[in-house]
Amino acid sequence: MALWPLVVRDVFTSSGTWTKPAGARWVEATAIGAGGGGGAGRRGPAGTVRTGGGGGGGAAVSFHSFSADALAATEAVTVGAGGGGAAATTTDSTGGTFAGSGGNSSFRTTNGCLAFGGGGAYGDGVVGGSGGGAFGGLTAASASGGVGGTAAQYQSGGGCPGGGAGGGISTGDVPSQGGGAGRSMAVSGQPLTAGGAINTNGTNGTSGSPGSTVPGGGGAGGGASITGIGGSGGNGGNYGGGGAGGGASLNGSNSGAGGTGGNGIVIVTTYL
Repeated sequence: MALWPLVVRDVFTSSGTWTKPAGARWVEATAIGAGGGGGAGRRGPAGTVRTGGGGGGGAAVSFHSFSADALAATEAVTVGAGGGGAAATTTDSTGGTFAGSGGNSSFRTTNGCLAFGGGGAYGDGVVGGSGGGAFGGLTAASASGGVGGTAAQYQSGGGCPGGGAGGGISTGDVPSQGGGAGRSMAVSGQPLTAGGAINTNGTNGTSGSPGSTVPGGGGAGGGASITGIGGSGGNGGNYGGGGAGGGASLNGSNSGAGGTGGNGIVIVTTYL
């Protein structure tokens, strides 16, 4: 009669050291990088195009298996921190600033399991790299912020969804809503994690849903405003979701700040 193997599962939500259990035969590591931050919206005069901030890129997901004999008694674990969202634009006639990129997550320093973090987004509608953030409003035909992509569109091996973009303001001074975020992919048969919802003019974006030990949803973009402060982008969900872009604003009021990317995680499963 076949016997099920004994399993030890270690979950790291911060950097640390993995210790090989006695009797280990086989080890599987899953690493999720941290999401990139969202860009801030532009603050500008009436009658001009004011773009929303781009959405931060979602992080990569990496899986690697090892013979336990190939591993040392202890191995380093690095867990990336989410990229910081760009601060609100506080000076008239100024574009949004660049957001921070998400940190990498890894198990084992050399020949290990490595997952890159998502790129931080620029303001003025420029998307974060490596993972499906959305372009800001008015970078294309629509004034509305783009919807963050699911990672399957951007990572051939799978990954986390990017953040939605902030809404822009047209030359006719019409503000638009921020974009919703892409949904998370499924991991090992677990269900998708929803991203944030699309937000109305001037409203702050909702944060992406956390994904337990699977990738979280991206944040939703903040809406633009011509009567006050632009909406802030929502934070990316843990783990690895991209932060969303902030909405644009009229001179005299701050634009929306970008959301912070979701933190990373490393999961190590040992078969005895």
